[in-house]
Amino acid sequence: MPFTELISSIWNETAAVFSNAGYSFFKIEAHIVCAIVVVILLNRQQNSSDQTEARIVWSRLLFVQILYCMAGIVRVLVDLSIIPKNYASRYTAAAITFGLFAAMCWLVFEYIEFYQRSEMMKSKRARFLAAFPFVFNVIMLVVAGFFPGLFADFSGRTYTRGVLYPVMMLINFAYPVAAVILSVRRRARMTRYERDTVPVMATYPAFFMIAGPLQDLNWRIPFLCYIIVISDIFVYMSYADSLVSVDPLTKIPNKNALMQRLSERFKLGDPETLHVFAVDVDSLGRINGTYGRPEGDRVLVLIAEALDKFRKNEHECDIFRYYGDEFILTADIQTDEERELFTEHIRNYVSNAAMSAKLPFHIRITIGCAKFKLYSKTETISGLIDEAERSLYESREQNNFQDLWKSA
Repeated sequence: MPFTELISSIWNETAAVFSNAGYSFFKIEAHIVCAIVVVILLNRQQNSSDQTEARIVWSRLLFVQILYCMAGIVRVLVDLSIIPKNYASRYTAAAITFGLFAAMCWLVFEYIEFYQRSEMMKSKRARFLAAFPFVFNVIMLVVAGFFPGLFADFSGRTYTRGVLYPVMMLINFAYPVAAVILSVRRRARMTRYERDTVPVMATYPAFFMIAGPLQDLNWRIPFLCYIIVISDIFVYMSYADSLVSVDPLTKIPNKNALMQRLSERFKLGDPETLHVFAVDVDSLGRINGTYGRPEGDRVLVLIAEALDKFRKNEHECDIFRYYGDEFILTADIQTDEERELFTEHIRNYVSNAAMSAKLPFHIRITIGCAKFKLYSKTETISGLIDEAERSLYESREQNNFQDLWKSA
């Protein structure tokens, strides 16, 4: 027997086994278990303090996945004739599961884009265009319901795919494919810590790219149901790990990540060109007291975004939120002139960001710097950071003296 015929025979026999009542009830149990796992993850996310746009989109995705599991149960009940089995019920069940899969592909794309803080998703027009393929598929599902055979023909014992079916599937797969491509393309402009998320963010949509065709081969096998749970747990574990090294407010690496980065850098050898810059926000306590803590948090987020923009446009460096209103930057600087230009550009980016935000108060930052030197206290991690903070305090005292002199 030719190999292709052998594979076809095995597949048909397997499909026949999966279509019996016993396996159908097992599939119902599988969908219930998967739905319960996703409900637990959704509950954990809803109770989390992290309610950024990315996590909100992920919550919506989890909710759609729960609906998909429930729709899968309904489709099995129709297949068993527990729900009256006719063209209308078969088409409706299939169309709902297909539509929910389309929604999952769309939300996966949105989640990846928001997670990586895509500038594109800040535009309402771009978000509308991103949703258009999904909306098109939904419209096609509704229209095809009145024209048997356009999406799929359910008049026979088994359904046959219609002329629009391949096009609609390609539209669905375009979302995860685009998410993977954009994630890889952005990698060059990411920080070291953002790059660590690329494998996760590229793998998550890849799960749906694999599960979709498998589910399409035989809808009775719960491929997508299982892969949904595996991928969600995968993302949740990655998110839990990131909480250890990422500041929840500004979404940049925190003090733990700074210590790890400097430790790795010191292990590589003599970091002769390594500079540490301490950036402090002046009068943040006054801003909190006068305008409220939310305004103070807004200032910290604004400065973090300005520093990140500086990193992408001007100078390769690593940015960390050290504590409170202090940020730490690490960079390789060759000359004193380059160091002065580095600090000047930081001030300009923060000043421009504050002007664009039209804040009701003035923002000023103070910058201190320390350079690694052998046979001095800066040859240790703690000594290097302490020296940068000492330089910061000296700069602040000098600024205060100049302000006092001007007022006099």
